[in-house]
Amino acid sequence: MQVTSDDYRIVTDDVVLAARLHSSLVVCVYDAVEEHGALMHLRLAAPGHSRDPNLTDNTLSSDLALLDRALRELAAASPRAQHWQAKLVAHTEDQASARVRCEGLQAFIGAFLQDAGIKVISSMAHVESAVSVEFRPAMGQVRTLAGTQASLQ
Repeated sequence: MQVTSDDYRIVTDDVVLAARLHSSLVVCVYDAVEEHGALMHLRLAAPGHSRDPNLTDNTLSSDLALLDRALRELAAASPRAQHWQAKLVAHTEDQASARVRCEGLQAFIGAFLQDAGIKVISSMAHVESAVSVEFRPAMGQVRTLAGTQASLQ
């Protein structure tokens, strides 16, 4: 199942969720016991503004609204889940200001997840031109395809 930016998918079956990253961040949330999860695909910046290192209120509020809605729906779909974990994967332009913006949003989202009782297992950022992510919540596996290399978390 492909997840586009500014969207999310919640699954309770063994399904692979995928996203193609371009100046965006995916939040892969899963329960280590119940094997349910979600992939949320958030933009790092509006198109053409990824070099601005400042996170705007609009970017943060829209990302948090989407994340909050997804987490509420995930909790409702999996009421017995108690062992929530998350993995973050981002893509950003290879510019210092874009990397600062990406790191800032990753830290902000990580703190939000921890406040929600979700343990952040890993957080990584890529600057390659092509990054795709495949997430299998039932196993908690995140596979990142960056350029010609693949990595498994």
